Amino acid sequence: MKFGSIAVVSLIVLLLTGCTTIKVEESHFLYPDKKITMREIQSVDVTAKTQEITLNTDEGTRLKGTLIKVADARATVIYFGGNQFRVSAAGGEPAKLLLPFQVNILMMDHRGYGLSSGVPSVANLQADALQVFDYVKGRSDLNTLPVVIHGHSLGSMIAGYLASQRNVDALVLEGSVTNVEQMTAARIPWFAKPFVSVEFSEEIKQVDNLKALQVYQAPLLIITGEKDTQTPPELAKSLYQHAKSQQKQIYIAKGKHHSNALTGKQLATHYEQLLKQITLSKSS
Repeated sequence: MKFGSIAVVSLIVLLLTGCTTIKVEESHFLYPDKKITMREIQSVDVTAKTQEITLNTDEGTRLKGTLIKVADARATVIYFGGNQFRVSAAGGEPAKLLLPFQVNILMMDHRGYGLSSGVPSVANLQADALQVFDYVKGRSDLNTLPVVIHGHSLGSMIAGYLASQRNVDALVLEGSVTNVEQMTAARIPWFAKPFVSVEFSEEIKQVDNLKALQVYQAPLLIITGEKDTQTPPELAKSLYQHAKSQQKQIYIAKGKHHSNALTGKQLATHYEQLLKQITLSKSS
């Protein structure tokens, strides 16, 4: 999710006050593709293999994605990327960061994005997520493994909804929102709030991870970057406080932003704990 207008207003205010120095580098403008390549994923796990996945919805929409399978997988992670996420362009980064946990990874292009057809809407994306989950549970080579739902940014909205509708084994919310009202309020500078009025459509009001976490009871990991300005850490803290799960963690990655929290130094500690919690839940 990007809120360019708010960012521009904030930047103008900073420039007018003359109280800060803003360093602009070429890395702020250049975003090279990070594709899934056999060479790179097998440098992480030599057993890793990819399979192109196509799912057809009842009304004829085609959903495309990639499944990465590894030997002796501990779980299958269904990864829902953020806005503008395309598996062919950005799937390599989360794949390399999650493969060390010895998990299968399924990533799909959202409806209307990348290779997937159709027109995206909140209801459509939610319905697609249910179909993706049911597909994994219906595969004989995957249905005996625990399923971890991992959503980043826009994908966290989808993941939260899915976890409230299906019996998932673990949930990861990365760079997540509570609901759109709180997210927007957190993004508008305090001095601008008296002059800003925001109206939300009924469809977008239905996106509410606070409500989803009132239902969800299984292991939960909430991840955010310390310097995330798109979904500030306050939102992650609110999610953690409201979550009913008795096996919940929050990880605020030091020095990280909205798009790179998974590169935080303590990710492995928290993700391993999540996978161990799944094992304990299955055995109890």
